[in-house]
Amino acid sequence: VLYVLVCLVVIVIAILQMRRQYRIKQQMIEHLHAEEINEAKLQFFINISHEIRTPMSLIISPLQKLIATDKDENRQQSYGTIYRNAERILTLINQLMDIRKIDKGQMVLKFKEMDIVPFIKDVVSVFEYQAKSKEITLSFTSQDNELKAWIDRKNFDKIIFNLLSNAIKYTPQGGHVQLMLSTGKNPHASNTALQHYLELQVKDNGIGVNEEEIHRIFDRFYQIRNNQNNSSVGTGIGLHLTRSLVELHQGEIIARNNEDGKGCSFYVRIPL
Repeated sequence: VLYVLVCLVVIVIAILQMRRQYRIKQQMIEHLHAEEINEAKLQFFINISHEIRTPMSLIISPLQKLIATDKDENRQQSYGTIYRNAERILTLINQLMDIRKIDKGQMVLKFKEMDIVPFIKDVVSVFEYQAKSKEITLSFTSQDNELKAWIDRKNFDKIIFNLLSNAIKYTPQGGHVQLMLSTGKNPHASNTALQHYLELQVKDNGIGVNEEEIHRIFDRFYQIRNNQNNSSVGTGIGLHLTRSLVELHQGEIIARNNEDGKGCSFYVRIPL
């Protein structure tokens, strides 16, 4: 009886171990499959982007000439609409190209020390027309009149562009979007580079993000659900690219819903 019981215990343990190994194997297969799907999606978008980029550039060039030479106000408004949407398509294409570079480890940043206050003001001014058309109050405040930081100018402005674009997109007519620049210290930060940091907060009073989703909004191809009509919006690459660029600056980005329940805030911290 004892031998039989020992054999039964060994058989049961062996079966449980085999089942455990099978579950682990299945999880690995599912994970690899999800990665393959993401890679296939990205490769498809990249291939399409290459095909779209050239004709879009050929559309924009003569359009710029028309904007410069044609003084008719009605046509100028139409030109402006065409130009903004063409630029939007090119921006999306460039984001896809940047994500590909980051994935392949080919994104090289060139850092330079510069006064970041006028730099951010210049980026904010680009969105003034878009904010005005939606009657959104757009403001920028800085703790210091001058603040030196080491950034890659070409890629850091993409971070601000994406965050501002999202904030304005999800803010209703008559709302407000605020940018606040400050510095801070955290001697207990796990990343020692962020013990003394620069913080840029982008705050809006838009639709906000469901608490269940907020930890996933930086995932590639993840689309935020619109609280107002329960539909998916966006492409799911802008915030993913933003986080990747922040991390290449040795920084971090955090998203939080505002305490008053209206809209959300993004906090970008990079080392000083």
